[in-house]
Amino acid sequence: LQAARYYLLHGDVEKAKSWGLNRAIFYAWAKYYGPARRPRRPSRLIGRRLPEGTEARWVTVGGEKAQVSPNGWFMMGGVEQRPEDFDRYVARRFEEAGIDFKEAWKAALEYLKKFPKTVLTDPQRFYKEVYEPVRDRFVERVLRRKPEKKTMGLDKWLGKR
Repeated sequence: LQAARYYLLHGDVEKAKSWGLNRAIFYAWAKYYGPARRPRRPSRLIGRRLPEGTEARWVTVGGEKAQVSPNGWFMMGGVEQRPEDFDRYVARRFEEAGIDFKEAWKAALEYLKKFPKTVLTDPQRFYKEVYEPVRDRFVERVLRRKPEKKTMGLDKWLGKR
């Protein structure tokens, strides 16, 4: 969804792949280590390491800051996240699960088009209104377009789904 979000906002599929992989790495790191935990050892980043001393610039995308390499790819820890890395580590996982990535990409774009630009450019709103409702059920709710079941009775009162 992050890659599709970038594509809708900026229209560049190659940089969208770089952004999508960069955000996947960032959020996985943040979820695992969080503010209270410190890594025991540096983890291996996916992508191509740049030579020592390579200058990166900071940009803001959708309200989030990230480094961009001189080659134009998003980077983290001196490692570029390139489109081919996205294909290798993200798109391939869809294919391995029996899901056509092109079909999933189209479904993600259609899903995101339902939201106003103000939601896509605000990180908190994007998370709460776009990502969170489908994060664990992307295939069912976005790709296969099955709406969330409405609950009745005690389940509704208890907040169970």
